[in-house]
Amino acid sequence: MINKLRFAICSGIYAVFYSFCLYKNLGGATFPFFVIGTLCYIMFCTKEFSLTWKKDTTFFMIMVTLIGLSHPLTDKTFIHVFNVFFSFIILIYIALHQFSYDANWSFFKTLLNLLSTVVGAFSKFFEPFKDLSNYNKIRRSSEMTPEQAAKRKKVNVVLLSVIFTLPLLVLVIALLSSADYVFNKMISNVFGIEMLKRLFTDPTWLKVLLLTFIVFLFVYGLFSYLSRFPFSSEGTKNPSYDATAAITAGILLDIVYLAFSLIQILYLFIKNLSLPIGITYAEYARKGFFQLLFVCALNLCLVLIGKNMFADSRLLKVILTVMCVCTYIMTASSTIRLIMYISYYYLSFARVLAFWALFVITVLLTGLLVHVWTGKVNLFKFSLRVILIAYTLLAFSHADYYITKFNLSNIDKNSSFFVSEGYNDYDYILYMTCLDAAPVIEEYNLAKKYRFYEQNSVDKKITVRNFNLSRYIAKQYKEANQKN
Repeated sequence: MINKLRFAICSGIYAVFYSFCLYKNLGGATFPFFVIGTLCYIMFCTKEFSLTWKKDTTFFMIMVTLIGLSHPLTDKTFIHVFNVFFSFIILIYIALHQFSYDANWSFFKTLLNLLSTVVGAFSKFFEPFKDLSNYNKIRRSSEMTPEQAAKRKKVNVVLLSVIFTLPLLVLVIALLSSADYVFNKMISNVFGIEMLKRLFTDPTWLKVLLLTFIVFLFVYGLFSYLSRFPFSSEGTKNPSYDATAAITAGILLDIVYLAFSLIQILYLFIKNLSLPIGITYAEYARKGFFQLLFVCALNLCLVLIGKNMFADSRLLKVILTVMCVCTYIMTASSTIRLIMYISYYYLSFARVLAFWALFVITVLLTGLLVHVWTGKVNLFKFSLRVILIAYTLLAFSHADYYITKFNLSNIDKNSSFFVSEGYNDYDYILYMTCLDAAPVIEEYNLAKKYRFYEQNSVDKKITVRNFNLSRYIAKQYKEANQKN
């Protein structure tokens, strides 16, 4: 039987720890401690509810820890935001995985249960109060006589009245003190009204308290919900939808994809045909890249739906395979277009991110293709592992550093890769890169580099909570420049 009091106390300690680590601290050094602390809290809850720790959870623990460790090493806001996003998703998935038998779940069922877990945690927001009420009832019935219970009830009423009246009392005292000087002086001597004024003018303590309370309710509700084992261990039943509709739609799409793939082979891969007059390869590449990227992602979803929502059919498998092959050609076309565009306009973080997305789509497509013919790949876990590994590499990559180094090292060179001559996108380097690029900017001693530091607010005070390695290094560079 779980000790609800111990569970509540540990959940409260975790909520305080959460607020200390993350309150107004998006890119600080406390984030990896938050991740590790959350893993410890999940392990405690697993043990508290008498569950065995699953071996395959170790992989997700390692990956989320690595993501946490990358956090204070980079100043890139994009990475910070997605570190938080992926960490929350993985930590909730670990909790779901520990409290469920999900080996037979399909991709869509796992996704739905993950969403249901979050909703279920919010639905149990009042669970601590219910448990407290039940605890008091049991205690009164077992330890108190009726007379003692009546007295305790009155005491509880008085205590609750005082608790609910205190905020109103503080407000009234503050207002009356500002209305009358004599009353103000008297209260200042008795209660220290200046402290009350600071509480109202700087409500940080109230925000932290509110955040801590909400986190406590969420995590208590999350494990109260999961402890009831709300999800069935059975896999999704075989799809019963007739495959005719999917086959018809697939054939029509494949005809279009095959025609498009042929054009890519002729125009881009072997360049047998010339572009229309007035259109450069840079314009051709830029115009089509994002549309192709979207279609590639769409095809992933279409193949997934075709495999999991419709009855098994050999013809449907062939159609989905053709769609996958065409998607491979589209990803290759997108890659060539992107390389062509970079040869005119150099690198940017968005273009690096596009390469990353194309790589992830290609690997996911391969796993999906194996799943179409064998059904042996657990698509959700496979997809999650691929995305986590790829994202972790991106998080540690210090992309802005290498982007800046690549661009600056090639601007003044007559490289055969770069088509455009004299293209100097210093504005991007100075205004769009993060502080990870500071060593390169100092190495090349860019003119107007002070704007780079101003743009990134390098003068922000560094504390133990918000320490960031890139920001610290950049600050050292700026201070050295000022001395010189």
